[in-house]
Amino acid sequence: MITTIRSTALSAIMLLAFAWPARAQTTLTLTATGEADLTPDQITATLTAQASSSNPVTAQNSVNTSMASALALAKTVPGITATTANYSVSQVQPDNGNGPATYTASEDLTLVEPAPLGTPDAAFGTLLGKLQSHALLLENFDGSLSQAASRHAMQAAIADAMSQIQTQAQAVATALHETVARTTTVTLNTNPPSPLPMAPRAMMMAAPVAAPANVAIQASVTATVDLAASESK
Repeated sequence: MITTIRSTALSAIMLLAFAWPARAQTTLTLTATGEADLTPDQITATLTAQASSSNPVTAQNSVNTSMASALALAKTVPGITATTANYSVSQVQPDNGNGPATYTASEDLTLVEPAPLGTPDAAFGTLLGKLQSHALLLENFDGSLSQAASRHAMQAAIADAMSQIQTQAQAVATALHETVARTTTVTLNTNPPSPLPMAPRAMMMAAPVAAPANVAIQASVTATVDLAASESK
């Protein structure tokens, strides 16, 4: 009989142990956006050579001649890297449906100049003025970051976002009288810098003068953080 009573008591204790609800773990989902603000270290300009004709070959030849002249001019300015892209030929039908179609050919020219102080030198502005006088259209002219500067800025933006996440987690843990245990997941979303706005190209016929604003790089981080019961609680 004694043995039976002891066995029954032990079983009851075990049932209570399993039935007692475990303390739920606190899990946080936190989001922060970090930012790094850097002075542009290069200047980028994009121009377009464009020509229209009833003959597609004539339109192409005109664009080819303009681009060859533009590249030759760009080579006269030391330190400038010139590349071409987006060559295209399109057919344009008249609005009223009558008459022959015309063909428009175009090609982009991108010029990049190192600018450690964030502003272009006078020679770059003079070159852009000459290119516009040769019928190239200035599409974009702004400060930008080199690949090395972009990587550095992105690392700084991520570090800023993670620091904010850690501060948020610590604040919540303190309020709940818990401690930060671990970060279990991290999701990163980066935003490349947007080109700075500029005046319509039809107004940009002279050598432009620029003082580009700083370039902001952002990184958004979402993290899952587990909290643990404080040992002193």
